[in-house]
Amino acid sequence: MTPEEALAAARAAAAERDDALPAGMAIEPTERVSIEQLMEWATIEPDPDLMRSTRKLGAPITWAKRQLVHVMRQYLRELQSQQTRFNLNVLLRVAELEDRVKDLEEHAAARGPTDT
Repeated sequence: MTPEEALAAARAAAAERDDALPAGMAIEPTERVSIEQLMEWATIEPDPDLMRSTRKLGAPITWAKRQLVHVMRQYLRELQSQQTRFNLNVLLRVAELEDRVKDLEEHAAARGPTDT
């Protein structure tokens, strides 16, 4: 099969697919998340109590995982603090940009339509 034939076959197969949602079903857009909610999410606070194994005889596995976290605590906290600091700084920059865009839109609306 030549590349041209493969392309034509792929396009024909894609055209035959019926991936549309059934009638009456739609994906609703989620509400926009506030900056405050994003700031809460940006802070990394893992819960060591959530570290467990649900396998048969999972208690020894859970114990080993918790011991590993205990041994690596200093390293993991440093990573968490660096990532949290980065997340919050990016979020602050986004908030500043949103404020600038809002100010520019208000300024443009106050000036009225421009003649270009």
